[in-house]
Amino acid sequence: MSHFSDRLKEERKRLGIIQTDAAKAAGIGYTTYYSYEKGERTPNVETLQKWHEAGFDVLYLVTGIRNGAALSNADSSLLADLNQVDEKGRVLVRGLLDTYKRLS
Repeated sequence: MSHFSDRLKEERKRLGIIQTDAAKAAGIGYTTYYSYEKGERTPNVETLQKWHEAGFDVLYLVTGIRNGAALSNADSSLLADLNQVDEKGRVLVRGLLDTYKRLS
């Protein structure tokens, strides 16, 4: 049976991000994140929520059971990128998507 730390590393790799990006997505420092991947500490609910918002399969992180609705690697990576963008950037991305849909 895999441990949380193993699943966290696996999820990070599935999303195609490095440790510093995973830490940033959760609003934590690199050292704290590293301690999670090493199995020295476990994250709190707020950290798990932020990872969920960044595309991590938190059900899998906690239970080892994959969420049937998990995103593809490409979609998860796109969502993780979007979660790094400020509100102004999100408005711009939304406008681009709306324009693309109208023209398609």
